[in-house]
Amino acid sequence: MNDGSDAVLRELFDVIEDRKERMPEDSYTAQLLVEDDEKGENEALEKLGEEATEFLLAAKDGDTDELAHEGADIVYHMLVVLAQHDMDVDDLLDELDARR
Repeated sequence: MNDGSDAVLRELFDVIEDRKERMPEDSYTAQLLVEDDEKGENEALEKLGEEATEFLLAAKDGDTDELAHEGADIVYHMLVVLAQHDMDVDDLLDELDARR
């Protein structure tokens, strides 16, 4: 799946991977990627669940602006979890492509 529609996902994932490698102290993404204990992974998973709930509530309320906002939060936190598990955005894109 390389028709250009995945450019934003790839760019975002590259930023996440950069934070994983450099671990800047002032980076929220780096905080989620801490490997010393389960805190980072748990925080990323909790945030993914929280954002999913907020997305569902926005859908129930018919708030399209909030749906887009929370949907973007879901995608971001999902990509962080993929990075935590040493997966690549291509794993996700390949799976989506296979489902077409």
